[in-house]
Amino acid sequence: MSEKKVCAYCGEEVVGEGVRRGRRLYCSEACAFEGNRSLDCAGRTDISRASLEEEMEFRRNPPTS
Repeated sequence: MSEKKVCAYCGEEVVGEGVRRGRRLYCSEACAFEGNRSLDCAGRTDISRASLEEEMEFRRNPPTS
């Protein structure tokens, strides 16, 4: 009996061949992409943006080095 193949990112069953990246198997290219992105401790963010309030405060009081 063959073993059920499960996506390394979302955990859903892989239908067909799937997408292999190294030793991991993904159900789609999207999961392979997300699974290979780097993670940080606070959660994933693609870009870092300050709020308008934070930006204005920074401009009023720039750091001194």
